Amino acid sequence: MKKFLLPLAFVCTAALLAGCFTKKTEVVEEEAPYRRSAQKSYENKMTYAVFLPFLYENGFYSYYALGKKVSGPDEKGYYTAAFTNGPKAGEEIKTKNILLKVRPASAGELKKGMVVLVNHWDPRSHDDNTPVDLWRKGIVYNPEKISDGLVTLEFPHDSNDFMATKETYSLNNIWLILEPAQKDPRIFL
Repeated sequence: MKKFLLPLAFVCTAALLAGCFTKKTEVVEEEAPYRRSAQKSYENKMTYAVFLPFLYENGFYSYYALGKKVSGPDEKGYYTAAFTNGPKAGEEIKTKNILLKVRPASAGELKKGMVVLVNHWDPRSHDDNTPVDLWRKGIVYNPEKISDGLVTLEFPHDSNDFMATKETYSLNNIWLILEPAQKDPRIFL
């Protein structure tokens, strides 16, 4: 009987320990710190793509998705472009409201009053099912928490919206708009 129980106890202990180590490994993977390299291909795509408005096309408050330029501006300034991601993927549009060049923002570059592009979804939770193509223009309102990786942005709707919505975002969500040059739409006295 001892010959039977000793190997059985050894196998059960080994199985129990293997189960404990497996669970511990899973917890470590879930709590791993955010690594931007996991999204590198998406970010590289964003640096070479253009941003096209898919909602509220002619306002400062437009929502943008990734696209590609089909043809340059015509005599009236309209670009022909096609969406590559987002809710209108594959659709072709003509628009003046196009963002040609963007790049990730760094902490030292953000100043109050700058117009930036912000992603409303947390890049740390990115996977294939996360809707990462909900981009908007915002204005840097308060960069004081930049050391914590947080920036407060304003979202005005028109030239007279002096009580604009303010929201705080992670620095990872904010991109600089390099081309065309952007400015705050509000009229300051």
